[in-house]
Amino acid sequence: VAASAGNHAQGVALAAATLGIRATVFMPAGAPLPKVAATKGYGADVILGGATVDDALESAHRFAEETGATPIHPFDHRDVVAGQGTIALEILEQLPETAAIVTAVGGG
Repeated sequence: VAASAGNHAQGVALAAATLGIRATVFMPAGAPLPKVAATKGYGADVILGGATVDDALESAHRFAEETGATPIHPFDHRDVVAGQGTIALEILEQLPETAAIVTAVGGG
């Protein structure tokens, strides 16, 4: 189970599909429709509700407690931070001539 307004939701949904397991993702009611559709397209059960990601996180934690599902936090977990930290290494491995990387940073 996860909570996200989009990118984390899609990543969890794709990972679950790859592993052949179920994913339930709580998303705020105002989440971008293309991200909701993509998350569903990867096979996750999407539950819309609340106004913010914090609302979705509360719902996801409740769901985890009630069902025994494993919660995957969108940013506040060392494995998530470590995984996001590898992006520069992946870019440099694939494009060793890269001299600079400029990127936006979201919730993660």
